[in-house]
Amino acid sequence: MKVGDLVQQGSRVMEIRKSGKKLAPPKRVGIVLEIHELPDEMHTRHASWAKFLGRTIDVLWDNGKITEGFAENSLEVISDESH
Repeated sequence: MKVGDLVQQGSRVMEIRKSGKKLAPPKRVGIVLEIHELPDEMHTRHASWAKFLGRTIDVLWDNGKITEGFAENSLEVISDESH
């Protein structure tokens, strides 16, 4: 994943449920604005969580809202900026 990629929220990290039924993740599309490496402490004290969540990503969604610190592994790249 890199800055400029188009992404959607996936279900790899978080599953949304309502009344016991699994719901599909939102189909909102966003653009990766910035990628932040995790602090060294996360890699040493919480290595399994760091690997599971990935880096933190700032995303500009198609509704104009920006989400800062989104877990990298909860996003799916649908189109990268190199095409």
